[in-house]
Amino acid sequence: MTVDVRLRLAAGRAVAAERMPYLRVALFAMTPALTTAVPTSAVDAGWRMYANPAFVATLSVDEAAAVWLHEAGHLLHDHAARWAALAEPAERHPLWNAAGDAVINESLRQAGFELPVRGVHWEDVPGAEPGMLTEQLYRLLSRGSTPDPDDCGSGAGGPPRPWEEPGGGVDDGRAVLIRRRVAEDIRAAGDAPAALRRFADETLSPRVDWRRELRSVVRRSRATVAGASDYTFGRVARRAAATPGIVLPALRAPRTFRLDLVVDTSGSMSAARLGRALAELRGITGALRGVAVRVICCDAGAGPPRRVRSVGDVVLTGGGGTDMRVGIAAAAGSRPRADLVVIATDGDTPWPGGPPPANPRARYVALLVDGPRPGVPEWMHEIVIDGAR
Repeated sequence: MTVDVRLRLAAGRAVAAERMPYLRVALFAMTPALTTAVPTSAVDAGWRMYANPAFVATLSVDEAAAVWLHEAGHLLHDHAARWAALAEPAERHPLWNAAGDAVINESLRQAGFELPVRGVHWEDVPGAEPGMLTEQLYRLLSRGSTPDPDDCGSGAGGPPRPWEEPGGGVDDGRAVLIRRRVAEDIRAAGDAPAALRRFADETLSPRVDWRRELRSVVRRSRATVAGASDYTFGRVARRAAATPGIVLPALRAPRTFRLDLVVDTSGSMSAARLGRALAELRGITGALRGVAVRVICCDAGAGPPRRVRSVGDVVLTGGGGTDMRVGIAAAAGSRPRADLVVIATDGDTPWPGGPPPANPRARYVALLVDGPRPGVPEWMHEIVIDGAR
């Protein structure tokens, strides 16, 4: 039985690599491990795939290939790190697992694979549409009924499970290299499912110059605030004691740098564009420490400013028309005032005629996620994401 099961798994991996050759590097970086502790299959953060021998014995070779590809999908999409970025309660992880399953299963379905069990698909999520991100599906699942997916292990997020082997496996540094190599192979192939093409774009995009430009703007804006100093009579200066009868103000420490992100969630922002915007904003804010970040979702109307610990906390709302003027005005009117306002949009919007009177001193950046567009005001710093589509 064990020999037959191992051969079935080996044959399944070979078929998966043959039918989706651009995933070959990821598939052969994974290590199979048989265990009865999981009902079907799962994967850990060290890229070990666990499979129940009795389950594997029921699979055809094509079904075994689909299982390999499904678990590899959690690793390639880095669902573990993205779940950690959300900072959600642990008991909500099954919803995240289900959302990730839906994204992966759609890719498998587009490639002609059928899973041995139906699993979760986007049509099982009320309000979902093809091409949505895992974060979007997770938020939709949070509002309604919950599918009951298998636990895909720490490779899909959360702490190591009791049945996972400790230590070893693929470390974080090697995982980054594997993802980059797979992304390059996907781009070279040109016929991968949409979710995998988006993965390739997001993985390879950090090499372009515009991202360094955005980081530079954030750093300069933050340095201006950090270098600002003021005096307060709320605390007496130490040297005042040496000058009887004279009260000197104390130097006040620089305040917290405040960043507002206005995210275009209108109907013209496709899932790919929105995913690119959120991925890049997540990269910028993730590198900052001691920064107060608020997010405002905006289509023809602006949602309430929400303080977030990371861009992964963003609740995406909208889907109607586009008017970034109301989002910019909402940011300007929020208190405490922001030092930097980044507007992530495809540019298909009217713009305000001048800096908002409520906060004219803030720096405003238009982050265009669909290439250059006319009409961006001169008083805004315009940054175009190369290769957006």
